[in-house]
Amino acid sequence: MTTTILVINPNSTERITSQIEEAITDLAKELKVTSKVVTSPHGPAAIESDVDVQAAIEPMIEIATNQPADAYITACFSDPGIYEMRDRFSVPVLGIGESSALEAMSLGRNVGIISGVEAAIPRHNRYWKRLGITGRIIADMATGRGVLDLESEEAYHDIRTTGKQLTKLGAEVLVLGCTGMTHLRRRLQEELGVPIVEPCQAALKAATLKLKDKQLLGESSG
Repeated sequence: MTTTILVINPNSTERITSQIEEAITDLAKELKVTSKVVTSPHGPAAIESDVDVQAAIEPMIEIATNQPADAYITACFSDPGIYEMRDRFSVPVLGIGESSALEAMSLGRNVGIISGVEAAIPRHNRYWKRLGITGRIIADMATGRGVLDLESEEAYHDIRTTGKQLTKLGAEVLVLGCTGMTHLRRRLQEELGVPIVEPCQAALKAATLKLKDKQLLGESSG
C-alpha cells in the first residue's frame, strides 16, 4: 500500500514549490514514500510578516481538505496552520520549522538559525518559546533577504556570511530558516563544515517515522 505525504507550499510562488520538490524527491525514494508537493494558489506570494502567516492558513486547510493524504507537511518555516490542521485532520501534520529544530537538536547542543528577514525573528522566537526549546537556540540571525531574493550568488554570500557568524557564536549545527534556501544546503555544509539541516527534508523524515509508528501500533493492536 502506497504511503502518500502531501507537502503544501503555503505561498503562491511556483518557483519555491519546485525548490521544495527538488529538495525532497530523492529522499522520498530512499524512505519509500510518495511525496506530492503542491502550491497554495490563494496564499501570499511570500510569507514574511505575521499578516502573511495568517493569510496562508485557510487556503492551505482547503487544499488539505480536498486532497486526502496519509500525512501533511506545511512547508513554511513559521509552521502556519499546523495546530488548526492537527485539530481538523486525524493524520499526522508536520511543520518544517518544528521538525528541523528537533532534528538539529539531535545533531548538536547549540543550534543556529539562518533566517531571511529580520521581521521573522520575533515570530520564530515566540515559536521556540512555545515549543520549550529556547535554551537550545544560540541565535537566530537574518540575512536581510526575503524568500524571493535567494537565487543570486550575492544572496548566497550573505547566507554563508550569516552562517559563519553563527558558528563563531558557538552554533554546532545550522538550520536553514527559510524555504527559499532549500537548494543551498549541500554547498553551505561543505563550505562551513558543520551540519546543515534543511527543513523540508527534516519534516519528510519526521512524517515518515510517525507513519511507521502508526502502522506498527495498528499491527500490535490488531
